[in-house]
Amino acid sequence: MIAIIDYNAGNLRSIQKAVELYSSNVVITNNPEVILSADKIILPGVGSFGSAMQNLSKECNNQYALKDVICRAFKEVPFLGICLGMQLLMEVSEECGSSEGLGIIKGNVIKFRNVEKIPHMGWNNVEQVKDIPLFEGIKNNEYFYFVHSYHVNPSNKDVIAGVCEYGYKFPCVLNKDSLYATQFHPEKSGKAGLKMIENFIELI
Repeated sequence: MIAIIDYNAGNLRSIQKAVELYSSNVVITNNPEVILSADKIILPGVGSFGSAMQNLSKECNNQYALKDVICRAFKEVPFLGICLGMQLLMEVSEECGSSEGLGIIKGNVIKFRNVEKIPHMGWNNVEQVKDIPLFEGIKNNEYFYFVHSYHVNPSNKDVIAGVCEYGYKFPCVLNKDSLYATQFHPEKSGKAGLKMIENFIELI
């Protein structure tokens, strides 16, 4: 079963439809027990970092807060963070003053600096700097769809698997063991994005 985490901060249906191209066993859920029993987990997200963390910090169904569930679950099965879902994995974000994240990946989230326009929106190419299963069958410098004003800044550069250039190069794909994250939206990125989702679904 593939669990898409629902915390009122994601375009869940479009992700579900993309995943359903490769698996019929997918659920959108905020139930901690369901998430912890999943074979793979997707954390989507659009909107404000601070609001998202507030939602993740609330107890669900009189059980654990989802932030605690995520910090436990990502160690057990393949996990994919998308857009805001990627940023939430970091320790802290500049957005909303200074907001504490999940702290799964050391580092922070910073706003674009000295760029022509914010947000960074539209198609841009991704340079693969690390060979990971998510890139299988996807050519280097393939284009994906972005929409964001902030980007991750991990302390350990070894977790960076892909970079994109918008004024300067910034990390847009992360990998740490069975944890993966993309700043772009694979579900909105045409054939290359769907191939990336398929690669994630096929992870063992």
